[in-house]
Amino acid sequence: MFVTDKGQLYWLKVYRIPEGSRTAKGKAVVNLIQLRPDEKIMEIIPTTDFNEDKSLVFFTRNGIVKRTKLAEFKNIRSVGVRAITLDDTDELVTAKIATDGVQNLFIVTKKGMCIRFDINDTRELGRTARGVTGIRFKEKGDEVVGATVIFNEDEELLTVSEKGIGKRTTAQEYRLQKRGGKGVIAMKLTPRTKDLVGVVIVDENKDLMALGSSGKMIRVDMQTIRKAGRNTSGVKVVSVSGDDIVASVARCPKKEPEDIDVLNEESILE
Repeated sequence: MFVTDKGQLYWLKVYRIPEGSRTAKGKAVVNLIQLRPDEKIMEIIPTTDFNEDKSLVFFTRNGIVKRTKLAEFKNIRSVGVRAITLDDTDELVTAKIATDGVQNLFIVTKKGMCIRFDINDTRELGRTARGVTGIRFKEKGDEVVGATVIFNEDEELLTVSEKGIGKRTTAQEYRLQKRGGKGVIAMKLTPRTKDLVGVVIVDENKDLMALGSSGKMIRVDMQTIRKAGRNTSGVKVVSVSGDDIVASVARCPKKEPEDIDVLNEESILE
């Protein structure tokens, strides 16, 4: 499934996406789904089923949260369907699938604030509903930059700033609040860190992939990132130079051993 900044949802069967090599240019998504000219894809959500016990949670830039049964998106037209009604000044940031095991929702903002609240604070709404307030901003000009679902308090969250500073902290360090609060500090921001760009759940079986504003991709082993307290600035995770900043972060599978061997062979040949 593809979710856009305008709140539109499209889905596409994986076999319809042409397979290519690592260095291939790829095919424009607009040739696969009928995106509107002013739409940007904000989240790609893989799923194998649309069970009734799953829901799709939407997070917007202005702090709105909406939860809808995943089954409501089982059969949609090729032109997509309206997944959430947005205010004129708002846009979608991300969307996540929530199963029965999810306990909390977690939102982080550009100015280093965050909130963790019970998923049951957001009742399931219809497809075209607007949603409810997830977080209220303490500072003028703040906005939501990332969000995720939490299965238990022992899970670890990794927040990353524009200058590549990351902070790995357990979920229980962020006290549970009621939905709609102003939250607590997620990372102490300084000129060295700049603003926050996103959050991911730590999985030591996966790597962190960071995309720079210059288009450079950097892969980081999550095992190498040490834990830090909640109200700290974190540690250097991604190296950026000059005016370049980290634009987004995501988890990705670790490199296969054979991939590393190929790279070593290429280095020897050079």
